[in-house]
Amino acid sequence: MPGLLALAALLLVLIAAPYVLYPVFVMKVLCFALFACAFNLLIGFAGLLSFGHAAFFGGAAYITAHTVKVWGLPPELGILLGTAFSATLGLAFGALAIRRQGIYFAMITLALSQMVFFMALQ
Repeated sequence: MPGLLALAALLLVLIAAPYVLYPVFVMKVLCFALFACAFNLLIGFAGLLSFGHAAFFGGAAYITAHTVKVWGLPPELGILLGTAFSATLGLAFGALAIRRQGIYFAMITLALSQMVFFMALQ
Protein backbone atom coordinates (compact mmCIF):
# COMPACT_ATOMS: atom_id res chain seq x y z
CA MET A 1 0.00 0.00 0.00
CA PRO A 2 2.81 2.57 0.73
CA GLY A 3 4.32 1.84 -2.69
CA LEU A 4 1.01 2.51 -4.40
CA LEU A 5 0.63 5.77 -2.48
CA ALA A 6 4.16 6.84 -3.49
CA LEU A 7 3.43 5.99 -7.12
CA ALA A 8 0.24 8.07 -7.03
CA ALA A 9 2.13 11.01 -5.51
CA LEU A 10 4.84 10.76 -8.16
CA LEU A 11 2.22 10.65 -10.91
CA LEU A 12 0.54 13.74 -9.46
CA VAL A 13 3.86 15.61 -9.36
CA LEU A 14 4.60 14.64 -12.98
CA ILE A 15 1.18 15.85 -14.13
CA ALA A 16 1.54 19.17 -12.26
CA ALA A 17 5.19 19.79 -13.22
CA PRO A 18 4.59 21.57 -16.58
CA TYR A 19 2.21 24.01 -14.90
CA VAL A 20 4.45 24.75 -11.92
CA LEU A 21 7.96 24.50 -13.39
CA TYR A 22 9.47 25.79 -16.61
CA PRO A 23 8.65 23.11 -19.27
CA VAL A 24 12.08 23.24 -20.92
CA PHE A 25 13.69 22.59 -17.53
CA VAL A 26 11.44 19.57 -16.97
CA MET A 27 12.33 18.26 -20.43
CA LYS A 28 16.06 18.65 -19.76
CA VAL A 29 15.73 16.91 -16.40
CA LEU A 30 13.95 13.98 -18.07
CA CYS A 31 16.59 13.77 -20.83
CA PHE A 32 19.43 13.68 -18.31
CA ALA A 33 17.52 11.16 -16.20
CA LEU A 34 17.33 8.89 -19.25
CA PHE A 35 21.04 9.50 -19.83
CA ALA A 36 21.77 8.46 -16.21
CA CYS A 37 19.61 5.33 -16.57
CA ALA A 38 21.72 4.30 -19.57
CA PHE A 39 24.89 4.68 -17.49
CA ASN A 40 23.33 2.66 -14.67
CA LEU A 41 22.37 -0.10 -17.08
CA LEU A 42 25.80 -0.33 -18.68
CA ILE A 43 27.99 0.10 -15.60
CA GLY A 44 25.73 -1.34 -12.92
CA PHE A 45 24.44 -4.44 -14.69
CA ALA A 46 26.99 -5.16 -17.41
CA GLY A 47 30.09 -3.85 -15.62
CA LEU A 48 31.30 -1.96 -18.70
CA LEU A 49 32.67 1.57 -18.39
CA SER A 50 31.75 3.55 -21.48
CA PHE A 51 32.90 7.00 -22.46
CA GLY A 52 30.75 6.98 -25.59
CA HIS A 53 27.33 7.94 -24.27
CA ALA A 54 27.74 11.56 -25.30
CA ALA A 55 28.11 10.47 -28.94
CA PHE A 56 24.57 9.17 -29.05
CA PHE A 57 23.16 12.08 -27.05
CA GLY A 58 24.98 14.73 -29.08
CA GLY A 59 24.59 12.95 -32.41
CA ALA A 60 20.83 12.74 -32.05
CA ALA A 61 20.67 16.39 -30.98
CA TYR A 62 22.85 17.47 -33.91
CA ILE A 63 20.84 15.55 -36.52
CA THR A 64 17.54 16.74 -35.04
CA ALA A 65 18.63 20.39 -35.09
CA HIS A 66 20.10 20.09 -38.58
CA THR A 67 17.01 18.49 -40.10
CA VAL A 68 14.68 21.02 -38.51
CA LYS A 69 16.74 24.13 -39.24
CA VAL A 70 18.40 23.39 -42.57
CA TRP A 71 15.97 20.98 -44.20
CA GLY A 72 12.87 22.66 -42.76
CA LEU A 73 11.27 19.46 -41.50
CA PRO A 74 8.73 19.53 -38.66
CA PRO A 75 10.22 18.99 -35.18
CA GLU A 76 8.50 15.63 -34.70
CA LEU A 77 10.10 14.23 -37.85
CA GLY A 78 13.46 15.74 -36.87
CA ILE A 79 13.27 13.98 -33.49
CA LEU A 80 12.47 10.68 -35.21
CA LEU A 81 15.40 11.10 -37.58
CA GLY A 82 17.73 12.00 -34.69
CA THR A 83 16.59 8.90 -32.82
CA ALA A 84 17.08 6.73 -35.89
CA PHE A 85 20.57 8.16 -36.38
CA SER A 86 21.46 7.52 -32.75
CA ALA A 87 20.17 3.94 -32.97
CA THR A 88 22.20 3.31 -36.13
CA LEU A 89 25.25 4.83 -34.49
CA GLY A 90 24.71 2.58 -31.47
CA LEU A 91 24.51 -0.48 -33.69
CA ALA A 92 27.76 0.43 -35.44
CA PHE A 93 29.58 1.33 -32.21
CA GLY A 94 28.29 -1.78 -30.49
CA ALA A 95 29.49 -4.03 -33.27
CA LEU A 96 33.00 -2.58 -32.90
CA ALA A 97 33.27 -2.18 -29.13
CA ILE A 98 31.37 -5.08 -27.54
CA ARG A 99 34.11 -7.59 -28.28
CA ARG A 100 36.42 -5.92 -25.74
CA GLN A 101 36.34 -5.58 -21.95
CA GLY A 102 37.87 -3.34 -19.33
CA ILE A 103 40.12 -0.48 -20.35
CA TYR A 104 40.03 -1.56 -24.01
CA PHE A 105 36.24 -1.15 -24.14
CA ALA A 106 36.50 2.26 -22.47
CA MET A 107 39.18 3.48 -24.89
CA ILE A 108 37.34 2.24 -27.97
CA THR A 109 34.14 3.99 -26.89
CA LEU A 110 36.12 7.15 -26.14
CA ALA A 111 37.75 7.10 -29.58
CA LEU A 112 34.45 6.53 -31.35
CA SER A 113 32.82 9.32 -29.34
CA GLN A 114 35.64 11.67 -30.29
CA MET A 115 35.13 10.79 -33.96
CA VAL A 116 31.49 11.88 -33.69
CA PHE A 117 32.56 15.07 -31.90
CA PHE A 118 35.04 16.00 -34.62
CA MET A 119 32.56 15.17 -37.38
CA ALA A 120 30.04 17.52 -35.77
CA LEU A 121 32.71 20.16 -35.29
CA GLN A 122 33.74 20.10 -38.96
